[in-house]
Amino acid sequence: MVLKTNPGSVAIVQSDASGKRPHFKRIFLCLEACRMGFVQACRPVIGLDGCHLKGPHGGILLAAISMDANLQFFPLAYAIVEVECNNSWAWFIGLLIDALGRDLEDKPWCIISDRQKGLVQAVQSLLPNGSHRMCCHHILQNLQTRHRQTGLRDLFWEAAKAPNVYEFQLAMRKIKAESVDAFNWLDQLEVKTWAFHAMDPRVKCDHVTSNFVESFNAWVGEDRFKPPIALLESIRSKIMNLIYTGNKLLPDGTNI
Repeated sequence: MVLKTNPGSVAIVQSDASGKRPHFKRIFLCLEACRMGFVQACRPVIGLDGCHLKGPHGGILLAAISMDANLQFFPLAYAIVEVECNNSWAWFIGLLIDALGRDLEDKPWCIISDRQKGLVQAVQSLLPNGSHRMCCHHILQNLQTRHRQTGLRDLFWEAAKAPNVYEFQLAMRKIKAESVDAFNWLDQLEVKTWAFHAMDPRVKCDHVTSNFVESFNAWVGEDRFKPPIALLESIRSKIMNLIYTGNKLLPDGTNI
């Protein structure tokens, strides 16, 4: 039905034929309307995240989410997989790259994630020329779990959002004065993955968190309790309403 009503969409179903009867394993969906909206109107930034499904069938909902010109989340592709691992992320990202095709060429693509299982390796393997930012909220949570000094939170954000090397180094010296261990822990991280001043300047986006992907997960909400087909139909319906509402705000004659 998706391919008939939205020609150009990508829908891939993978089954497990190891038993007597094949059974459902994974499904990937990238609606043509989402692909076109992403290419024509969104920033070259893709947030990747996975969340657990709550229904009787279990599984993980993987999502690739971008941002529009108003910094609102814009769904690009999503999938249901059995577990979150390097194999499932590599499968998802590979299909996403195939769906985007030539639209990936000559653009400074940027991935934002929170270091999910297997995701870092999959991104490095399949998008070696893209930049990969780590969600600073998750880095901060890990930092505070290991080092409980009360002043670290504000100092961390001062370093993460510093617009230049001088202000970044100044913030890092403050962190070192607060806690040498915290400084050493941060210093082990690749600076271009979390500090704004060191990120790819071609990517015109100052986001250092994956909050917009978390917004998508909250948007799906209670639908995570539904069985796979009902969940996918609910997401499709929500995306349709999202695009329709966005189109009503555009000048006459302009559509995504």
